[in-house]
Amino acid sequence: MKTVGDAADFLSGGTPRKSTAAFWNGDIPWFSASNMTVKFLSCSDVTITEDGLKAGSRMAPSGSTLLLVRGSGLFNHIPICYADRDVAFNQDVKAIVARDGVDPLYLHYTLEAHRRELANNLGVTGIGAGKFDTDFVKELRFVARSQEEQAEIGQLASAYDRKIELNRRMNETLEEMARALFRDWFVDFGPTRRQAEGATDPAAIMGHAFPPEKATTLAPLFPAKLGDDGLPEGWAKASLKSLGSVVTGKTPSTKKQEYYGADVPFLKIPDMHGKSFVLNTGTMLSALGAYSQAKKTVPAGSVSVSCIATPGLVVLNHRDTQTNQQINTVIPNQPSHQYFMFWSCREIASEVMIGGSGGSVFHNMNKTTFEGLEVIFPGDREASLFGETVKPFHNKVLANEQENQTLAEMRDLLLPKLMSGEIRLKDVEAAL
Repeated sequence: MKTVGDAADFLSGGTPRKSTAAFWNGDIPWFSASNMTVKFLSCSDVTITEDGLKAGSRMAPSGSTLLLVRGSGLFNHIPICYADRDVAFNQDVKAIVARDGVDPLYLHYTLEAHRRELANNLGVTGIGAGKFDTDFVKELRFVARSQEEQAEIGQLASAYDRKIELNRRMNETLEEMARALFRDWFVDFGPTRRQAEGATDPAAIMGHAFPPEKATTLAPLFPAKLGDDGLPEGWAKASLKSLGSVVTGKTPSTKKQEYYGADVPFLKIPDMHGKSFVLNTGTMLSALGAYSQAKKTVPAGSVSVSCIATPGLVVLNHRDTQTNQQINTVIPNQPSHQYFMFWSCREIASEVMIGGSGGSVFHNMNKTTFEGLEVIFPGDREASLFGETVKPFHNKVLANEQENQTLAEMRDLLLPKLMSGEIRLKDVEAAL
């Protein structure tokens, strides 16, 4: 057995002075707790310049593992990321760099295999944030293997995560396509505006986004001009309450162990991050627990929105689900409106709940306030048609999320056994 400290060097990062513009918006990706959200790091929404690197940060070479060692978010998730290129990082992160004779991916998955041990040894700073003792991380142990075998295990494990990441990026693209269509139809009123500007050809009215036969079907559904209220003629604003039933969640008594089990998903805010569909949740209720507050069960196709603590997360429920009290759920009056309601809620979340409209931020939005939020409603036919149009996108997103769940389960089954030596590479197929 060897320790991580035997196999790697630990590098500390830093943050260039924020007030110096010359240090920022350069060509070097820079990572901190806020953007260590994917497994493989290459591009970042925050970048620094060479001057910024010299003045206050540090470069981690390609093949490094970046571990967040300090931050409040550690209590929910421990970011362990792999650098696909040279990247810079801040002072809350350690770059763990494999020494000669140690495969970088094998070292990375050594740390991944110790997630539970890391979580069980998470300390607390004086201000209540989570922290790891670097010496503890260095003492984590792993099986010493030939470099060839290390590389084979690292490649096998990373294949699961790279496929998961590929699906995640595909879902981002699919969702952006659905969102762009929603905004063109119901936010920017593109088909109506294009008619008002003189467009008569259906393809031109629909923005050339559809084949001619589809455009011919869609174009007549959109009003030819805007009314005095600035909306397409015949359209109106409607409250969420008028478009569906709203249910505020509740947590069953945690003193009754029989209320918890594996029958009904129990949605909490950490389950919503980065998701469009809720497949499973970190906490599950038993059938008895769900029955104890049966009126809090929301059906598949309902839209859940976080309204307290971390407002503005929006997901579709794929199964009958219950939620905690931080979440309001809309059950659409018409099942065919689920995707219209999903994107309407995401729109008002970005425009109202997280401060896009007038700077108002609702960190404690109660049911009455939530029910009163308004969306632009075109009518039953148009809302259903939008759902029909974007359903193929969402079906693929769902399939990708289901595949990712399966891949993650397979990875989590195999990785500890491979890293501990319980099974060998030749036994992987049988183990699966």
